[in-house]
Amino acid sequence: MSEVITEESKERAAIKKSPHYSYSSTNKYLLCPEQYRLYYIEQLRPKIQSANLVFGKVIHRVLEHLVITGIDPVKFFVGEWDKLKEVPLRYSKKESWEKLSGIGEGLLRKFQEEALPKLGKVEATEKPFEFKVTGLPLPFIGFMDLIAEIENKRTVVDYKTSASSYGYYEVALSDQLTAYQLAEPDVEQAAFCVLVKTKTPKIEWHFSRREPEALIAYIEKLEFVSAQIEAGNFYKRPGMWCSYCDYLMVCMGNKKKVQETLVQISPNTSS
Repeated sequence: MSEVITEESKERAAIKKSPHYSYSSTNKYLLCPEQYRLYYIEQLRPKIQSANLVFGKVIHRVLEHLVITGIDPVKFFVGEWDKLKEVPLRYSKKESWEKLSGIGEGLLRKFQEEALPKLGKVEATEKPFEFKVTGLPLPFIGFMDLIAEIENKRTVVDYKTSASSYGYYEVALSDQLTAYQLAEPDVEQAAFCVLVKTKTPKIEWHFSRREPEALIAYIEKLEFVSAQIEAGNFYKRPGMWCSYCDYLMVCMGNKKKVQETLVQISPNTSS
């Protein structure tokens, strides 16, 4: 498998190996506790990764490289994406390696033209954070894509690639942005920078600021999720998300499909 998918900094890998909670893990539990169990406890992963997921990781890596070096992001993206041309990935019916290649180039040109000039002083990229909550038995960790001045405000930014525009509620209610503000309380705002994969590429900025009540509510949510996990409460939560869940065949009892599509990874493997 290409290193562009699996490569992580030694610091990031070491942090992730330590027992912890994170936005991703708690969000997965809230979506479906059984999905959490299969992913984090049983350590099951798809044998073939989603092309969209890998594409998003590559875009993140290119944006980090661009902000640090200022080097042409399209050229860097083409070099990274070319490494994946022969790698088996799961594409949707409307996707292909070639189509995602063109989308990536268009999005990065748009980002370089429209988004990059908005960035003032860059404080950090891929910044790790850790904080502890009294009611949590483990630390809460994560990584911030970017901390920079935007319109003279110290801002923590998370990059997103999306097939459609974000709704206002997705930003106002985002637990991820709440977690960032808990981790970095001195920032003046948090933001999603959304690279929208429409026919005409779009870059959207969504800014938000959490009031103390929202921070307290998220801490209470973390304490609730932690207690459920510690108690071993892993139930199936059916919904429309089942249609695109990697573990649907497990819940449906299709053992043959499970053997064909999933693999159990080493507990020390980064996720």
